[in-house]
Amino acid sequence: MNKRWYDADPIITNAINLIQNSDDKKKDEMADFIIKEAKNLGTEPDIEIGQNNFDCFWHKRQDENAKYFIALEYLKAMEDEAKREISFKIIAAFKNTTGK
Repeated sequence: MNKRWYDADPIITNAINLIQNSDDKKKDEMADFIIKEAKNLGTEPDIEIGQNNFDCFWHKRQDENAKYFIALEYLKAMEDEAKREISFKIIAAFKNTTGK
């Protein structure tokens, strides 16, 4: 059983791990990208920020970078196919910057 919502799909997991392990500048760029793409798709989640809504993972992410936290909420609210498409774009963006 998967502990995190994105663990069910290895593409999404890879994309989130790349963002999570990046520096703050790249994390902000990717967060902006996810939010922009979500708005283009008409995915505007009703994000309620309250203590009861978070497990340890989300609370930690919110403390680290609020924009990243919001972007993950947008990604989480998307349809599965849209999540995968955006994840492929994120992975490609990292490959382009690292030259791999």
